[in-house]
Amino acid sequence: MKNRNEPSKAEHLANILSGNASTESVSATVQRSHRFPIHQFMLIENMAKMANCSVSAMINQVIEVGVDALYDHLPDDIRQQMHTVTQEQVDKANSQIHQKIGKQKK
Repeated sequence: MKNRNEPSKAEHLANILSGNASTESVSATVQRSHRFPIHQFMLIENMAKMANCSVSAMINQVIEVGVDALYDHLPDDIRQQMHTVTQEQVDKANSQIHQKIGKQKK
């Protein structure tokens, strides 16, 4: 359940892009290759520059915002399916990453 006193993931990312917030995370990673439509890549690349982070870190943030927005519109059984973790998925994790995104205005 979401805490209504905390900003949504979209609000937090908007604050990062505005220079009013930052975030830091550590997580296991999986290497994937993906082709982006050029208009989406340009937006993400520009957002990464604004947030002083890698394109990869910004892609992760944008995915989190999208999944968070979608989550409220799904029935519980679909949410549970989304959070199912298989051993095959765990075995794909090949490294750990520490990402810092955003720099607050002084």
